[in-house]
Amino acid sequence: MTGPEIEATFFNPLMMFLYLFVIFVLMVTFYQWTWSGKVDNYVKVIVRESDGSSTTEYAPKSGTSVSLTNPKNGTTRTWPFTDVCTIEMLYPGDGFIPKFLQKKIRTLIVDANDWEPLLNRGSYSEGVASPDVKDRLREIAESMQDGRTRSQLLGMADTLKTAPTREMVASPAVLGNIAKEKVSELAVTVAKDIMSPLQEAIKKLGKQLNPTIVYIGLGLIAILLVYTIFQLNTIAESDVMQLADDVAKIKGALGVQ
Repeated sequence: MTGPEIEATFFNPLMMFLYLFVIFVLMVTFYQWTWSGKVDNYVKVIVRESDGSSTTEYAPKSGTSVSLTNPKNGTTRTWPFTDVCTIEMLYPGDGFIPKFLQKKIRTLIVDANDWEPLLNRGSYSEGVASPDVKDRLREIAESMQDGRTRSQLLGMADTLKTAPTREMVASPAVLGNIAKEKVSELAVTVAKDIMSPLQEAIKKLGKQLNPTIVYIGLGLIAILLVYTIFQLNTIAESDVMQLADDVAKIKGALGVQ
């Protein structure tokens, strides 16, 4: 085939469109496979920073918490989460990609200074108050003239359950450090469990190795050594005598004087 014929056969508009279509299908297949691996193994974490800005990171999907490490200072921040505080968002989320080609990824929105997720959609606990609220209700009830109102307030105070207030330490960095300390504490505990019996055995052995036991052991070794040498000498003498007797018999048989 000549050059013009090859160009007309393989590089006409229809074939060019076919080539582009094949490339497009390969790209879609590759990116769909890549995105599926990302949404199956990672959680998208949107962190609201102190200055009002936000950063987006991806944390491995494992357990009921996510941890992010700041590469600049090495601080690890941990946020607990469950299904009720996550939403599904499109991934990768770019506008030029059609929605039917995008995937959905679990997304967690958190605050940099608070370990409670911003989308904590769990229901509130009923009948919960701090202890000072219960005491204040009782004081108000005692000052009421109306007996019915007094009994209602006292009944409400008795049924209220106490719970910690929001003044607790809620820093994600603190939570991350606690998790690290727990791991370190576990390693130290395992090391103690292994070393303690070994140290006790060494101490007991050191207590038992006193001078008297050492001298007795040396004496037994000396006696055993002497006995061994005596046995060797006895065996050697008997062998020499047996050899001399055998030589005499041989000489007698040969008639040699």
